[in-house]
Amino acid sequence: MVSKAEIHAAVDDRRSELVEFLREFVAIETENPPGRNYREGASFLGAALAERGYEVETVEVPEAVVAEHYPDRTDHERVNVLGRKEGASSGPDVHFTGHFDVVPAGEDWRYDPYDPVVEDGRVYGRGTSDMKAGIVASLFAIDALEAAGVDLRGSVTQSMTVDEETGGFTGLGYLVEEGYVAASNTDYCVYTECFDASRVCLGHRGVLKFRVTAHGSKAHGCMAHDGANAIGAMHEFLARVDEYEDDLHERTTDLPVTPPESRRADISATMLDAGYSENVVPDRCKATFYRVLVPGETVESAREEIRDLLAASEAETGERFEYDEIMFAEPASVPADCTVSQTYTENILDFYEDTEPVVSPGSDDQRFVVNDAGIEECIVYGPGLLEQAHVVDEHVPIEEIVTAAKVMAASTADLMGATE
Repeated sequence: MVSKAEIHAAVDDRRSELVEFLREFVAIETENPPGRNYREGASFLGAALAERGYEVETVEVPEAVVAEHYPDRTDHERVNVLGRKEGASSGPDVHFTGHFDVVPAGEDWRYDPYDPVVEDGRVYGRGTSDMKAGIVASLFAIDALEAAGVDLRGSVTQSMTVDEETGGFTGLGYLVEEGYVAASNTDYCVYTECFDASRVCLGHRGVLKFRVTAHGSKAHGCMAHDGANAIGAMHEFLARVDEYEDDLHERTTDLPVTPPESRRADISATMLDAGYSENVVPDRCKATFYRVLVPGETVESAREEIRDLLAASEAETGERFEYDEIMFAEPASVPADCTVSQTYTENILDFYEDTEPVVSPGSDDQRFVVNDAGIEECIVYGPGLLEQAHVVDEHVPIEEIVTAAKVMAASTADLMGATE
């Protein structure tokens, strides 16, 4: 048996190596959209897994599957990586999974987002917090276990996937669909998204992103009576959405969604586009919406409510409305007293005076494991700060990564019954 102190020390011994690995990883520009350099990212990770003795498989997504979900991005390869390491004796399979795509860096950075800088105990760069640090932490956690002399009882699987930032359907969703992640081969799953090293995340709200097009008919601005202004039709629909929003705010959850203001259903109009010229009555007006679902709601029920709103606006205006779906994610959650949650909570308390589980205000790939693969023993736990996701000058505190790796390593040993 190995002590927790020995495991923690083994992580500390790898601090410099861990930081350097993260810097190399972040330097690979895996921006999504559109999905750049996925093969380079997969090759980097596959080589790291192979060097560590994992049996590695590169899982490429067929173009037809990509076209189903992202028809305008079939010219970019979708490549996922899976590594599996068998222990010396039988036991549970512990699966770590994380995504290596990142949102576009944008402008106004103080640093080059793909030339990571270490400053004041932080690593700066796009994807440092969301969520390449999580992948690095899980990889080095198992390194530390082995260095401390822990004999794995069972197996460890590490999957690194793409496209989470645009729905995950060709990433972890595809691995679940193809049976790479299933109840038959996974006992415990840890999704290493950035919720900071001090707490376990039990699930997330859902989302339905969609576009509505209101139709009308063109006319010269000086003879507007000859046309039908699509902006007016959209205005009528937006008024209904405003009332619907008030109703949604009455739908709340008792789950610990953070921040507390997010413990309700919601809808927002996020983009609006209409018009050709200042003297033309527009025949089309498009609006994009972000509908947030609390656990207990379903995407299909949300769709039906939107259809009802559209039908009412068509009846009122006499104009035609189109609905186009962009992306959806069902809500997901697991009990706070599931084994993997309790194990991680105990190890978190070695570093923090107190901890409480949370539920994410957004959505992530955990839903594929919980809802589709039917694996209840699945939590979100990883280093990095949620408020650093998608921002300019994104960074992660090095101490966060080290602490998360210690918690991951000790929790894995506990789940395998290999600690004192």
